[in-house]
Amino acid sequence: MTIFNFSDFPILETERLRLRRILPSDSEAWLAILQNDDVRRYLIDIEDNPVFDDLKEIIDWTDRIFESKTGIRWAITLKPDDTMIGSCGFHVYNAHNRSLEIGYELGRDYWRKGIMSEATQLVLDFCFSQLDVHRIEADVTVGNDASAALLKSLGFTHEGTWRDKVHVRNQFFSLWQFGLLSNDYQS
Repeated sequence: MTIFNFSDFPILETERLRLRRILPSDSEAWLAILQNDDVRRYLIDIEDNPVFDDLKEIIDWTDRIFESKTGIRWAITLKPDDTMIGSCGFHVYNAHNRSLEIGYELGRDYWRKGIMSEATQLVLDFCFSQLDVHRIEADVTVGNDASAALLKSLGFTHEGTWRDKVHVRNQFFSLWQFGLLSNDYQS
């Protein structure tokens, strides 16, 4: 049974982080994050050279998934500053199957500070407690060892590899599949 009804956008917080709705005013900050080659290297659904107009489309997508009750994408901010430093969230939410897929990215200057672990933990807590999901999945581009390590540290199991699963930028990419079940989750 779903507890959260998608009527009001949830704000999630820790002592140092605030996860909030992504707004059009976040476009410049998000574009700067996505234009960094290191950040974009494993983000196979982002064009090689994203431009400002691409961000409008992505922000519209974040609104659509919330309105259709199939996902939530949060802006990650450091308190007390409200500047977006990354995003995380879930999509492909299926209430009947009690499953969803998570995703995230973080500005290069904020790597290796525990921020993504903290933000993802908030999202997992929300999904397991407010949506009563049984399974959370994450696809990681093969070679993204940092993302794989993050997921493993949060209790995810590497379940296999989707060989040549995605064709973008004129090449195929393989994806590692990770899964976390509610009975294995430690909040």
